Amino acid sequence: VISYLFTRARLMEVQQAMAWLVGSLNAAQFSDSIVLGAVLIVILPTLYVLVRGLDGLELGDDTAHALGTLVEPTRLGLMLVGVALAAFATAAVGPVGFVAFVSGPIARRLMGGAGRGIPQAGLVGALVMLVSDLLAQHALPTVQLPTGVVTGGFGAAFLLWLLIVSGRSGRVN
Repeated sequence: VISYLFTRARLMEVQQAMAWLVGSLNAAQFSDSIVLGAVLIVILPTLYVLVRGLDGLELGDDTAHALGTLVEPTRLGLMLVGVALAAFATAAVGPVGFVAFVSGPIARRLMGGAGRGIPQAGLVGALVMLVSDLLAQHALPTVQLPTGVVTGGFGAAFLLWLLIVSGRSGRVN
């Protein structure tokens, strides 16, 4: 379907679509930031309430229920919040690969493995995007790469490293 649409579109539209499909901050505008900010204002309080149940959920459903966590509503709410955040971010810049994959383990290592680390993982993800976009804009003097190309390369290297480390120890930290 995408290939057919590309044959019918103008060249500039195809280039913009390809950049979006890889994930790029090149075409991001301030209006996108306003929409994302409004979404965060609505979703972050919900996330704050739901995150309290995560400690119990890590211990298992029965223990979480015994501790007073409403297991199914908490799980559903966290899933919906995650989907909403991912959907709005993807709509703004495209599917930038590996950011969520690398930010959680990096944040956990920086924190020493303690705690939930959701805010820290978000900050690490933002830093990964910032550094990747800077590299994408300035790595080659005449070409601006999509950010997803840089995060994909970094994510692939991180995945290989993670496989090597987990192969030695038998578990993933």
